[in-house]
Amino acid sequence: MNYVIIDGYGLAYRSYYAFSTLKTTTGISSGCMYGFLIGLRTVKNKFPYCHIIVAWDKDPKRKKRVFADYKANRNHSVSFFDKDDLKQALVNINITQAECDGEEADDVIASLVKKYSTDENQIFIYSSDKDFFQLVQDGRVIIIRPKSEKYPEKYYDEEMVKNEYGVNSKDFLLFQIFRGDSIDNIPGTKRISSSVLINLVNKYKTINSVYENLDKESLTKYQRDTLTAFKEQAIINFELMKLRDDLDLTIFEGNPNSEQLDYFLNKYEIKSIRANEYVNIFMDIPSHIKKGPAVKSYSLFDDGD
Repeated sequence: MNYVIIDGYGLAYRSYYAFSTLKTTTGISSGCMYGFLIGLRTVKNKFPYCHIIVAWDKDPKRKKRVFADYKANRNHSVSFFDKDDLKQALVNINITQAECDGEEADDVIASLVKKYSTDENQIFIYSSDKDFFQLVQDGRVIIIRPKSEKYPEKYYDEEMVKNEYGVNSKDFLLFQIFRGDSIDNIPGTKRISSSVLINLVNKYKTINSVYENLDKESLTKYQRDTLTAFKEQAIINFELMKLRDDLDLTIFEGNPNSEQLDYFLNKYEIKSIRANEYVNIFMDIPSHIKKGPAVKSYSLFDDGD
């Protein structure tokens, strides 16, 4: 069995903004529910031999304890969808979901990869988060970056990661540690070029080795001083960016129920989706079928034809 693992909040966020004008006659926002269901159908149509799993954050606090300013640049007060309704609707169309108390979906996904990755399985992670590049393994784990206003949809195997970032997927974590991540408010080394960081990463492979050999490198005084001063933050960044794959996951399986799905379709006034047809789309393929999907580019919100 092959798998497509989806970052639930990532897809919910894209769905909400892609269909932000959709509302019910009573003013309830229906764009997230509609977009999420349409997105899942597109994935299933394109990857019919894959089992879909949606991973969720669940009150993530661990990384905030490591670094108080982690994601401090985000507005956490905005609730743009009813998570309980969406999760129950996914149960009704036979979608497996996973979470872990106190953890983010990123680490849930890493733990799912470890749980299900074998030489016979392929796992596709549907997310725009570059942190997942550290999980890439040729023939086994591939990242699919969804289409956005800035970028076309693209899939990342080891070769693509190397071509685009100059480092192997197994070394991408170290590269990110020094670059930082403005989206998550994680500091990086300022005014040090990617080429300098790529050289250090490819040569030394670990934080300790970089700092043990820093004096051997032909660096400017600014570069050397900046990297030296960054050591403590580099260790913090490792704790923030290294994805845990040993979580005690809560995994709840789908339970197809067209009547309950119809309740949510009526509540959100989604008339273009028929509950019976949707439930049938997501009924799993027989377990003895081992054929994998052909990987190609497609839009998350195309018609799946």
